[in-house]
Amino acid sequence: MKMKTKRTANLLAVALVCALAFITGIAYAADPLPSWNDGAAKKSIVESAAKVTNRTHKNKEEAMQTTEDKLIAIDVLLEPDQTMIGKSRAVNARLRENFPAGYELDALHAPHVTLLQRFVRAKDFDAVTAALTKVLVAERPTELRLKAKGYDYVIWGGHAVTVFIVERTPELMRLHQKVIDAVAPFSVSKGTAAAFVGTGINPETIGWVETFIPKSSGENYVPHVTAGVANEDFVKRLKAEPYEAFTFKADGVAIYQLGNFGVTAKMLWQYQASEPLPSWNDGAVKQSILDFVRRVTTEGSPDFVPVPERIAVFDNDGTLWAEQPLYFQGLFVFDRVRALAPQHSEWKDKQPFKAAIENDMKTLAAAGLPGLAELVMATHAGMTTEEFERIVKDWLATTRHPKFSRPYTDLVFQPMLELLAYLRANGFKTFIVSGGGIEFVRTFSEKVYGMPPEQVVGSSIVTKCEVRDGRPALVREPKLDFFDDNEGKPVAINKFIGRRPIAAFGNSDGDFQMLEWVTAGTGPRFGLIIHHDDAVREFAYDRASAVGKLERGLDEAPKRGWTVVSMKNDWKRVFSFEKE
Repeated sequence: MKMKTKRTANLLAVALVCALAFITGIAYAADPLPSWNDGAAKKSIVESAAKVTNRTHKNKEEAMQTTEDKLIAIDVLLEPDQTMIGKSRAVNARLRENFPAGYELDALHAPHVTLLQRFVRAKDFDAVTAALTKVLVAERPTELRLKAKGYDYVIWGGHAVTVFIVERTPELMRLHQKVIDAVAPFSVSKGTAAAFVGTGINPETIGWVETFIPKSSGENYVPHVTAGVANEDFVKRLKAEPYEAFTFKADGVAIYQLGNFGVTAKMLWQYQASEPLPSWNDGAVKQSILDFVRRVTTEGSPDFVPVPERIAVFDNDGTLWAEQPLYFQGLFVFDRVRALAPQHSEWKDKQPFKAAIENDMKTLAAAGLPGLAELVMATHAGMTTEEFERIVKDWLATTRHPKFSRPYTDLVFQPMLELLAYLRANGFKTFIVSGGGIEFVRTFSEKVYGMPPEQVVGSSIVTKCEVRDGRPALVREPKLDFFDDNEGKPVAINKFIGRRPIAAFGNSDGDFQMLEWVTAGTGPRFGLIIHHDDAVREFAYDRASAVGKLERGLDEAPKRGWTVVSMKNDWKRVFSFEKE
């Protein structure tokens, strides 16, 4: 069989390696004494040699680990819910009917989705679980909606190892990378058979864990659940049957110590998920979110909303991340003005350029979004979209917030990350609808929020297609294409999303028309405004602020039925880096 992609072939090798341990009647190694007839004499020689070899290897490995730190081979994995377990068992039963020598799903061969396999020091294991716990609290893996999109298989030993291929959603890929990053400081190389459970660990098993990064991670990562093994002709017929993709969730996350052929031999640790929205204080605000989601996702409820219609839109500045002392894109633009100022002597006496050069935040804030737009036109034009993306990413990687001395992408509100994950886990598709530049937000939206670029709507400047150095390129021009704020937000939602959302989240009067239009629709609707009233953990501002002014929204929210979040009272913590 020809695999469709190198990535699929690489990752299905995981299933192959594991299946070796399960298939009886398939010889892994060649006959060691091919010229000897089978019988008692041959059997006694082979068994004696195996005992000596295993004892020698074990002694060598134990000796190595008396002088070095003991290593363990771990598998960080998702434990699927009963939906996936039931589907896996049903397929496994059919596979075993066709190939009785195959294996049955049990405690040693439980369905799972591997996130990472690595060697770590036993003495570091508590630190590994602590690092993973921080990731899992933030990412909420038990709220992910996973999708099994079809069957695939790989031939090994003449038989087909069969798997469910799981969709590589942005949320799952983000979790995969976050797990890699969390374990990376504790990962080590050159593990031996002694890192595994059991004896007779083959070199292929050791090598698989050693090279999981990069061979089976990142772009090469194919999440899957192994269902069993059968004859290829049967699995081909299975694949040809009508298949209805299904969704499932993870009931938990666990770490197993691996055995030979990569089996999940011994559970070492299990993550216990907490209640939804853990960074939100219990109370009316949190309950209003939970109640709305419950009503629109409960089949048979009068307020039930089908999955395709579960659209939620979020402002970015001040809603998903901080916006003081000035919109972060504004700070980026001011740095660009200062970098380009030597080429524009006229800027030193012209506002708002003069304020940007002199770092006059009061004047810049007073200029508002129109002033920012003027600066954007002057500093962003003439470059290709790829060039602009590189400049933004470099700036985000090297600059720090003036108050918190942290990268701007650290200034994301932890409660809102949890809310995004919670909504997605319940079938919502989330979009950013920002007054900021669409190309600016797209450079980090997927990595930071789990929202791919196509789910970002924002202000834009005119781009044109032209050929540069023999290659087509999109070039940014000094003309405003669309200003996505105030009444522009409902227009942009209709134009670019094409469905009227059922939930909208904002923090300023620039979001008023978006919340007004979304919540005016028929059926269940939800509007939420974040009130920045926490001067200690973030900033306190509303009616008199030049940035993120909130006046009309505060006045009209109660009569419109919108939920108002007090950052000070409703959030246990604001940022993920806060000490709990």
